[in-house]
Amino acid sequence: MRKIYLFISGTKTGVSKCVSFFTRSKNTHSTLSLNGKFDCMYTFGRFTLKPLPSGFVKENIRTNVLKKYDYCPCKIFEIDVTDEQYAGILAEIKRYEDEKEKYKYAILGAFLCAFRIKKTFKYKRFCSQFVANLLHDGAGLPLPYDTSLMRPKDFLTLDYIKPVFEGSIRSLAEKTDSGVEPLPLLTLFYPLYSFLRLAEY
Repeated sequence: MRKIYLFISGTKTGVSKCVSFFTRSKNTHSTLSLNGKFDCMYTFGRFTLKPLPSGFVKENIRTNVLKKYDYCPCKIFEIDVTDEQYAGILAEIKRYEDEKEKYKYAILGAFLCAFRIKKTFKYKRFCSQFVANLLHDGAGLPLPYDTSLMRPKDFLTLDYIKPVFEGSIRSLAEKTDSGVEPLPLLTLFYPLYSFLRLAEY
């Protein structure tokens, strides 16, 4: 078995505030990390501090927009996958990397998703749609909605994720840089945490 990590955050950018307003959730951004250092997380987002241009990116909690807003909250969830599922995710990521020049951020898709309106584009994705693609198309994991309708907060309802951290992006960076496990105590109170996160949903 291998472990991958779902990273969900909510920064103070203008885009994040818009997403929060329309989805009525503080969870506005999602990305997937294949390691516990969170220095190479895959998603769709901005290339620089400016909102545009944007597309397929590798994020690092210590650089760019996540560094600027490192005081903002984030949540980390651990997902156990088989070697076959892990290979499927890698294959999906490689497909996006090979055609990254074609892919753009799906602004309209993200807006429609907030209202559960399905609209897909061949070479456009938004962050939670992309993560959903990796989990569903790459690993074959079930989702409650079509990948084009998955919002960051919808991942909180998945029964195969395990919380391992909740706090600021800065504190996550400090813990991982020091070699300390993100927040193992959360796993001890997983049943209670599951109830609380669904209540937040």
